Amino acid sequence: MAVVIGALTTTGVAGSISAQWGVQLQINRLWQLGSWTPYSTVATAVENVSITTYAGAVGSVSLAPSTGCTDSTAIISVNISPAACGGGVAGLSGSFFLMSYSYSKGDAIGLGQESWNGQRWPGGGSGGGGSVSFTDAPSFVLQGPSEGSESGDVPNTGITFGGGPTVNGSQGSVSAGFPGLGQADAVTYGIVSGVGGGSLKADGKVGQGSASVPHQPVYLG
Repeated sequence: MAVVIGALTTTGVAGSISAQWGVQLQINRLWQLGSWTPYSTVATAVENVSITTYAGAVGSVSLAPSTGCTDSTAIISVNISPAACGGGVAGLSGSFFLMSYSYSKGDAIGLGQESWNGQRWPGGGSGGGGSVSFTDAPSFVLQGPSEGSESGDVPNTGITFGGGPTVNGSQGSVSAGFPGLGQADAVTYGIVSGVGGGSLKADGKVGQGSASVPHQPVYLG
């Protein structure tokens, strides 16, 4: 295990508070009758990154759905260079497809934060010798319409609705104790056309916002 020093680690993203990154493998084993040994193993590499920033540091990202057979333009660019003790630690860099976004300001006198979660399918891989086959990178990655919600009274939760009507709900909670304060808010749901640029400072106000951004890799022979 290595220890990563935050004060010496860079992300290439303004106002970064925390970062998580990794490379996962989606494994498909082709089992065969009469043997506990797979006929073959197919692996797909997936790279993930999650960056939390102070609200407004990144700006806004358009979530316009794909209109042709080209890559989605809903991307975040990172350059994670970890400073580690106890061994080398690989970072990640480049453009990632934005899979989800969230805004949070839960303290009336606190500061707003935004979280950005990205993913990509680089293709290829290593390990396993000749018994593992790694899939190629997709031909392109399509983006579909994004759904999201916002609540609270901050001026901007980083959620921009567009592309259809919005609907309203509500939520509330409270617990016993002294002073036993709770909270109740209206919630707005709808199709989201953009995210980012939420309020950093808004004393006396709180708010939440979130959006999921569907992406689909497409493979052409």
